Amino acid sequence: MKLIIIIQVVLAFVIGIGSLFVLYRLLNNYIRKKSEISETNTAFAVFQVGILLSGSLIMSSVVNPAVNAIRFLNQEEIINVQSCVTSLVYVAMFVVIGIICTIMVIAGGVFTFFQLTQVNEWDEIKQNNIPTSLISAAIIVGLSLIMDEYVGHLCEALIPYPDVLQIR
Repeated sequence: MKLIIIIQVVLAFVIGIGSLFVLYRLLNNYIRKKSEISETNTAFAVFQVGILLSGSLIMSSVVNPAVNAIRFLNQEEIINVQSCVTSLVYVAMFVVIGIICTIMVIAGGVFTFFQLTQVNEWDEIKQNNIPTSLISAAIIVGLSLIMDEYVGHLCEALIPYPDVLQIR
């Protein structure tokens, strides 16, 4: 039982560091190239904080299903290679689902907010308008708070639990 707790801590750390690094690199490079935003732009830094918090919230909901998959697929006393590989495939699948959902939440939040106003928010962020970036980051984080539990439920539903006998 203590081994699963150690696995859970290590898994949470690895998923957290890895996914936040991937999100930061992907979105930072894409947005900077698209909008030509300078490195010293404080408004963009605030926007990035919203992206990282969003990723953290959603990826935190992926850890429990990943640990449950490892527990369920490795119930035998003897650890075999096939069950470990299957467990790692499920963990990787959950991480990919989490990253895709995070990107969808960020894109959805940004698109929705940017469509609601008459202002070009990218230009405002490019001009270092901090209130615009704060509102954008708040919308992204708010959507993540709404979605994180459901992303975890989606991952949990993919674990091949056995059917339970239903008595009617």
